[in-house]
Amino acid sequence: MVPGPEGTVTLAGQELFLGGADDLVAAIDGLLPAREVHTIITPNVDQTLNLRTDPALATAYDEASIRITDGFPLVVLGHRLGAHRLERLTGADLLPLAAQIAAERGWRIALTGGGPGVAAHAAAVLRDRVDADIVAVDFPRITSVDDPESLSVVEVLTELEPDLVFVCLGSPKQDVWVSRWRAKLPPAVYIGAGAAVDFVAGTKKRAPVILQRLGLEWFYRLAQEPRRLARRYLVRGPAFALIGVRSLLAARRAR
Repeated sequence: MVPGPEGTVTLAGQELFLGGADDLVAAIDGLLPAREVHTIITPNVDQTLNLRTDPALATAYDEASIRITDGFPLVVLGHRLGAHRLERLTGADLLPLAAQIAAERGWRIALTGGGPGVAAHAAAVLRDRVDADIVAVDFPRITSVDDPESLSVVEVLTELEPDLVFVCLGSPKQDVWVSRWRAKLPPAVYIGAGAAVDFVAGTKKRAPVILQRLGLEWFYRLAQEPRRLARRYLVRGPAFALIGVRSLLAARRAR
């Protein structure tokens, strides 16, 4: 696990990166040029709950070089535990930032995932914004992360030799997919980035900044996709409160 400038904090059994966006960029720069597969995972409440029952996701988390905090409740819990340098850092924020840095440092970025043509459109949008080497890789419809159709992605990435790869399949699929094909993937930093390509391409709208800052981005997404997200946010989400209570009690006993 690559630490932030002030180390890491452990929440729900996982070490999380402490620091802001500039610190994260510096940490990524320290991994490049990559000589092996590095992964960046963006834990949120749903993933934290899934870790208890999904061994493949747990393996992907164990393999991660950096875990940045996407979920606002995780940030709040971290602050209650004294980790005041724990900041919310999302794949959606990291993609445009990485594109800007890539223009300065000569990184090659590959985008894959999203719906048909979405990654290609997102790459074109980013190239219009910044003079950077950003390419799209078509991702086939796969029945599972073991689907041999995945080899087409592996082969293209091997030819491209990217520095950063944004894998936008949604969690846990994106993180488990990278873990499953890790032995065949070319060296690079792989970032599970969910809907990041959709936001850049404009096929999905991200919550207004004020809602993001208030920790209400989940509510905006729920309003957009209620059938898909209702169980995640309204049924499973409250169970995170138990994890929070246990973490606070464990920290109190350790004092």
